Amino acid sequence: MRSGTADPGDVSLISAGYLAHLGILNVHKVFLVCFAAVLGGDCIAFTLGRLFGTRLLDSRLAQRFFRPRKQIRVRAYFRKFGSKVIFIARFLPGLRFSIFLSAGTLRVRPSIFLIYDALAALVSVPALVYLAWIFGEHIDHVVSWVRRSEYGILIVVVAVVLWFAVKMLRKRRRETTGVVTEGR
Repeated sequence: MRSGTADPGDVSLISAGYLAHLGILNVHKVFLVCFAAVLGGDCIAFTLGRLFGTRLLDSRLAQRFFRPRKQIRVRAYFRKFGSKVIFIARFLPGLRFSIFLSAGTLRVRPSIFLIYDALAALVSVPALVYLAWIFGEHIDHVVSWVRRSEYGILIVVVAVVLWFAVKMLRKRRRETTGVVTEGR
């Protein structure tokens, strides 16, 4: 099985499903263990953010690149869209850890984090494990499909972010032109 640029966690899930395909492991037990491992790993990133994130944000380096005003804005976005961000992060292999660390740092409630992360894991973990189990003889195609799916999800996320950015810019322009007009 080629791993290419696939996320190591995803490769582990696919590998476990493939071992079940070969009859070495029970697929249902594999799913349960993988699901618990995924949630455990995500909770570690979240907990690290809760424990050490504030100190990290107070560091000179963070203050230089992530100023307090920007931190406040990011906190507001996380409050407003936090659950969606957490859910989507499960499907963004390169960003998962950072987003979960940020969720902890920004004090997202642990129950909210766990609920939305578990819901997303209930989609991603069985998809990877059971696809590898069912289509084990075509494992290279499964890995290829996973890569394409991740890129597709990333494209959708980028499109949504751009849409929100354009919407915010238009709102700011309207507010700015409204203030200038009222000042005359």
